[in-house]
Amino acid sequence: MVSSKDLVLITGATGHIGSRTLLHVLRAGYRVRAAVRSASKISQVLARPDIQELNPGSRLTFTIVPDIAAPGAYDHAVDGVTHMIHIASPLVTGDGVPLHKHEEFFIQPAVQGTLNLLEAANLAGTVRRVVITSSIVALIPVGQMEGTERRDPSNPVGPNDRVPFQHGPYHSEFAAYAASKVAALEAAETWMERERPAFDVVHLHPGFVLGRNETVTTTSQALQGTNAVVLAMLLGKKFGPYAGATVHAEDVARVHVASLDPTVFGNQSYILSRAARWNDAKSIARREFPEAMKKKLLVRGGNVDTIEIPVDASLTEDTFGFKFASFDEQVKSCVGQFLELRMRKKPALHHRPSSVMMTGNSNKNEMFVSISEITC
Repeated sequence: MVSSKDLVLITGATGHIGSRTLLHVLRAGYRVRAAVRSASKISQVLARPDIQELNPGSRLTFTIVPDIAAPGAYDHAVDGVTHMIHIASPLVTGDGVPLHKHEEFFIQPAVQGTLNLLEAANLAGTVRRVVITSSIVALIPVGQMEGTERRDPSNPVGPNDRVPFQHGPYHSEFAAYAASKVAALEAAETWMERERPAFDVVHLHPGFVLGRNETVTTTSQALQGTNAVVLAMLLGKKFGPYAGATVHAEDVARVHVASLDPTVFGNQSYILSRAARWNDAKSIARREFPEAMKKKLLVRGGNVDTIEIPVDASLTEDTFGFKFASFDEQVKSCVGQFLELRMRKKPALHHRPSSVMMTGNSNKNEMFVSISEITC
């Protein structure tokens, strides 16, 4: 039962996962304090139609945290806070962060941002639970995610799996991003074991997050993040392989909010993912959006190879009492939004997704897309 005294501090509320989670937290009746990087981000949140429809009034307030890695970044934001949801963390840009800056761009903010939040929670003295958005990449070696190493199919990934942290240099932005999630998880668990605070922590590990993104208003924006894997393929691109582990954005948001319930076991990891085959998106699109296929708004010629990695998310489904939405539902959600945006302003079919890095292969008539966002 949500009390009028319950106050949730949420970070990352302007991203794909965070925007949905913010909506669900407000709908659940909590008071919310959103930590954002600037005043312009406040305006961005308040301008969202779904937020305006809720008319949260004084139940939604804001605090500005320009740099999550700065010492004491959240200390001013924790007064009266009873719960925290920490989603903010560096993402792959697709713009080519130099190798020598991977540690500075990915590892340090992910680790220090997490530790700053935990230190602030301890300082507050009122926090009962912290929910941290990790990623499935914290549980699976990056070589298996990229297909350069094989995973034994009889050994599914479980919530208690851990990947040892390895310092750079890293061979790609994605490898650096994966290392940042490994490092942040390791740092949080080490801190909890050492400090033994009055609160506990729930770690959530989504796979590729697919589904409607209420923060986007253009097709260019829609072609950012992990939705771009499906959308770029349906615009005729060929790339991959990617691990076949996906989850609906709506399911990720609802688990974040459900994790605030004290009956959910804390100091535990929960996997948010189900098996998927990327190329199934083509048959789903043909069935669900036949007119778009007929008008060539979507095409069949794209291809994304799938790396099959067995994942055991049964603890999550048993704990939270629901089955994850199917890959069909995930595809319908993100493609449906993309087509709505195309109907408003028809872009060129050869549009290049702005945060998806593509490179040609001289030996094959293919394009390869770098992973631009695993979680948020």
